[in-house]
Amino acid sequence: MLAWAHSSRVALRLIEPGKSNQNACVESFNGRLRDECLNGH
Repeated sequence: MLAWAHSSRVALRLIEPGKSNQNACVESFNGRLRDECLNGH
């Protein structure tokens, strides 16, 4: 992926470890998925 990003001139922006609030949309989805689907089993 790094080679592709470099050749395509795409800047990768990574989330800092332990900073899940930097990607709140995904964290919200993961929480709902866990609550509605995974915890039901």
